Amino acid sequence: SSVCPTAVASTAANFAIVQARRAQNCTGAITPTGGEIGRTYVFNSLGNLVANPVQRDLRNIGSSNAVGGLGSTLFETSQLDPQFERKTANLLASFEFSDAARVFFQGRYVDLKSVQAGQATFFNNTFSINNPFLTDANRSLLRQIYGRPTGDFNFSAQRYDVDFGPRGENHDRETYNLTGGIGGKFNDDWKYEVAVTYGHTKTFYQTEGNVDTDKYANSIDAVRAPNGQIVCGINADDDPTNDDAACVPINTFGDGIASAQTGALNYFGIPSQRRQTASLFDVTAYVSGDLSQLFTLPGGPIAFSVGGEYRTETAFSGYDALTKSSNTFLNAFDDFTPPKLKVKEAFGEVQIPLLADLPLIRELSLNASGRLSDYNVGSTGTVFAWNLSGTYSPVKDLRFRVGYAKSVRAPTLSDLYGAASQDFALITDPCDQSNINNGPNRVKNCAAAGVPVTEIDPATGKTIAFTNTPSSSISGISGGNPDLREETGYSFTAGAVYQPSFVPGLTLSVDYYNIRIKNVIFSLDAQTLINQCYDSPSGNDNPYCAAVTRNADGSFGGQADKIINGVTYDLPGTGNGFREGSFNFARQQTSGVDFDANYFHSFGGGLKANLHAIVAYVLKRNNYTDISDPGYIDRQLSELGDPIWKASLLANIDFGKFDLNYNFRFVGKQTIGLYEDQHSLQGRPPTNPDLYPVVNYPNVTYSDVRVGVDASDVFRFYVGVDNLFDKDPPYGLDGTGDDAIYDNIGRFFYAGARIRF
Repeated sequence: SSVCPTAVASTAANFAIVQARRAQNCTGAITPTGGEIGRTYVFNSLGNLVANPVQRDLRNIGSSNAVGGLGSTLFETSQLDPQFERKTANLLASFEFSDAARVFFQGRYVDLKSVQAGQATFFNNTFSINNPFLTDANRSLLRQIYGRPTGDFNFSAQRYDVDFGPRGENHDRETYNLTGGIGGKFNDDWKYEVAVTYGHTKTFYQTEGNVDTDKYANSIDAVRAPNGQIVCGINADDDPTNDDAACVPINTFGDGIASAQTGALNYFGIPSQRRQTASLFDVTAYVSGDLSQLFTLPGGPIAFSVGGEYRTETAFSGYDALTKSSNTFLNAFDDFTPPKLKVKEAFGEVQIPLLADLPLIRELSLNASGRLSDYNVGSTGTVFAWNLSGTYSPVKDLRFRVGYAKSVRAPTLSDLYGAASQDFALITDPCDQSNINNGPNRVKNCAAAGVPVTEIDPATGKTIAFTNTPSSSISGISGGNPDLREETGYSFTAGAVYQPSFVPGLTLSVDYYNIRIKNVIFSLDAQTLINQCYDSPSGNDNPYCAAVTRNADGSFGGQADKIINGVTYDLPGTGNGFREGSFNFARQQTSGVDFDANYFHSFGGGLKANLHAIVAYVLKRNNYTDISDPGYIDRQLSELGDPIWKASLLANIDFGKFDLNYNFRFVGKQTIGLYEDQHSLQGRPPTNPDLYPVVNYPNVTYSDVRVGVDASDVFRFYVGVDNLFDKDPPYGLDGTGDDAIYDNIGRFFYAGARIRF
C-alpha cells in the first residue's frame, strides 16, 4: 500500500507536489479510526506496477481484504479432497483343540499413500529501489509513490508465491497389527481368554514447495555487477566469506513471472521430510462366567467378568535437520521423543438378576463394573472408573433402563510431550480500537494489560486511536504440557425400549443423557487464547493472558509489521506473541435425547424390508472455559458442527437377488459465527450483533441411493450415488474441521464388486 501524504504544504511549489502525490496515492476512503487510506499497487502478469483495480476496497470497514482486483484468494492451490491409494490385507485364523483350548490369530496390514496440496508460500519482502529487475517505468512510479525523486531507499512488497508451485505433501503410511491368543471354557460354563497384541505404524511425509529462507533472501537481493550481469548481492559485496556460487537471482516483480526461473527456484526450493513411528504392545486376560454352581437369585444366577491389562505405547516424530533449524518457510519442530507410556489395569463386571417372571416384574436386574488404572506419565497416577446401571421390564413389550457412570480419559503422549514448535497465526487484536468495543470487558482488560489507546501516525505525526492490524502472521510457539492430568466425566442415562407384540419386528427406543466433564484437556489456538484473555469478565489474571506476550508499544511479540491508515510498517518481529498448548482448562456439559425406530418385516417369497430411523436432539452443549469464573458459559450448541437436530433414515428392500438401499440425512441449522456473536446468553448482550447479515447456515438434507445385485453365489455387484440431488455446502466453508458436517464433494457415483470364495 502506498503512503497517503497529509503533510501541510509550506510553499506553493510544495503544495503542488503534495496535491499531486495525494491524487496518486490516496483512494479518498477513510479507515474506521479516521485515517486516509493509501492506494494499493500490484505487479501484474506483464510485470507492470499498476494500481490494484479492486471492485470494492474493504479497508474502510477495518478489513485488509478487497473484492476483486489482482490479489490472491489464498485458494489458488488448495485441494478440496486429497488423492489417496490404500491397500489392505487381513488374515484370520483359529484352531480349536477342545472346548478348553482354542488358539486364534488376527493380522492386518494397511499401506496408504496420499497426495495433498496446500497453500503456496508467502513472504513480506523488502527490496532496494536499485533492484535491476525493476523496469525504468516501475522504478519511476515507485519514486513518485514514495515521494523520493532521487536517492536510494527500500520498499516493501507482499507476495503470495503461486508461481513457485504449491506446497504439497506426499504421505506414505504403513500400519500392521498382530493379535494372538488362547481361550476356551472350563468349570462347565466359565470362559477365559488371554490375548497379546502388537501394532506398529510408520509414516513418511515429504513436503514439496518448501523454501530455504536464507537462500531465498540471497536470491531476491539482486544487484547489477560491474560487468553488467545481474547477480546475487552476496556475490557482489566486499565480503568474500558470504559468497555462494550456487546463488541465482530471481525476478519476482510480476504475477506468474517466477515459474520459468527454474534455476532460482531450484536454488532456494527444498523438499522437507518427516518420519513418524508409533507402537502399541498390549496383554489382556479375563475370566467370565456365573455363580450358578454356588447359588441362584430369584432372577437367575449372578454373572461376572474379571481381568487385567498391561499396555505400553511409544512414539517418535522428527523432521530433517534443515526444517528443524527454523530456516525454512515451514514451522520449526523439535523431535517428538516422549517417554514410554505404561498402563496397568484391573477390571471387573457383575450382572445381578434380582427378580424375573413375576407379575409386573418380567425382569429386574442391576449391573456394576469398574476399572482401576495406573499411568506412569503426566499427573494422572492411579484412577478408578465405574458404571452402575439397572434394567426393569414390567411386561414383555416394555423395558426401562437407567445408568450412572464415572469415566476417565488420561492425556495422550502428544498432549503431554508434544514437541515445542514454531507457529504462526494471523491475529485480530481485541485491543485494537476498532475491535475493543466488540466485547464488554475489553476496555478494562486491555487497559490493565498496559495496551495504549492512542499512538502516533508515522506518516503525519498526528495522534490517532491505537490500531494493531498485522498484515502477516505473528510468530508463536506450540507444544505439550507434561503437567496435564486426566479428564473426568460423569454421565446419567435413562431410557425405554418398546417392542409391541401386535406389530412384530418393530422396536422403538428413547434415551436421555446428561454428561458432565471436568478438567477438560483442550488445545487453544492463538486467537482463542487472546480473545479469552481480554474478554474474560474476571480480569486478565488467568492462564490465557499468561500465554500472551506484548511489547511496550502494544504490538505482540513476534509481530513483524502493522497497518496504520492503509500503510504497512515493519516491526522488529522478535520473540513470540503466544504460547499454544493443551490445558485442563475447565468443564464441558451436554445433554440430549436420542430416538431410535427400527422395523423389519419379511413378506415371503424372498421379499424383506427394513426401516431404521435415528433422531438426535441436543438440549445443551456448553463449554466452561473461564477458570476464574466457573459459571461463565461458552455455548457450543448450534455452532458449526453441533446442530440441535440431526436425523437419518435408512431404508432397505431386499428382493432376494436384488436389493435397494436409500439413506436420508438431515442436518439442522447452525450459526455462521460463534453463538455469542449474535445471541444473548446468561443475560449478556451479543458480542457482535451485526457480524453477519444472516445468523445461521440453513437446514440441509441429503439423499444416498445404492442398488446391489447377487449375480451368483460368488459374485455380487453394486452401484450407488451419494448426495443424489447435488447439494452444495454453504458458502464460506472449506470442508475441513467442523465444516465436514456438510458434504463437500457433491453428487458422487461409485460402483464395485465382491467376490466370495
